[in-house]
Amino acid sequence: MLKQWIKTCLLTATLLAAGTANAAITEGKEYKALAKPQPVAVAGKQEVIEFFWYGCPHCFAIEPHVEAWEAKLPKNVNFRRVHVMWDGRNDLEGHAKIFLALEAMGLTRRHQMAVFKAIQQDRIELRREEALFEWIGKQGIDVNKFKANYNGFSTKAQLNKLSAMSRDYNVDGVPMFVVNGKWVTSPSMVGKEDDTITKVINELLAKDKTAPKSAPAKK
Repeated sequence: MLKQWIKTCLLTATLLAAGTANAAITEGKEYKALAKPQPVAVAGKQEVIEFFWYGCPHCFAIEPHVEAWEAKLPKNVNFRRVHVMWDGRNDLEGHAKIFLALEAMGLTRRHQMAVFKAIQQDRIELRREEALFEWIGKQGIDVNKFKANYNGFSTKAQLNKLSAMSRDYNVDGVPMFVVNGKWVTSPSMVGKEDDTITKVINELLAKDKTAPKSAPAKK
């Protein structure tokens, strides 16, 4: 009995060790280094940026897992969503403006999935202003405030900022996640569109606990 018990314990330990080894992430496989590291937005905090596009079905598929992960984030992790803007892709602008308007109103997190569902499931063309503003009203959002932010004076400058970030972070596909301005991962890298991606992000956060430096203040 004692020998059998010892044998069982050794087998269990071996399986656990193997499971841990399999769970380890590898640079060049589940993640890679960003070619040109970028500063984080908040000094002393770790950072995760999700680059996405409302018209991307892969972004839509992964978003429920991202939201569940976001709800459990510790206070020392700053999570940012950034709508991608690629040069020469005018079809992205309408969706990016929806993101910017919701972001300005502090409503991005609350309505992120609703926008995805309207575009991906209900096939509502939210790049048409008439359809967009009607839909916005049905969500209980102040339409006039939304319009003011959607067509605001600073909207063009904010779109240019999204374009600059897409270039600076070398975003070549979405969804894409950047950890602490230097590690990149994505569902396409891990090969799954489930919570595996958030587990990889957590591994990267644990791997890189040193608080990154923020961008210098503009004078």
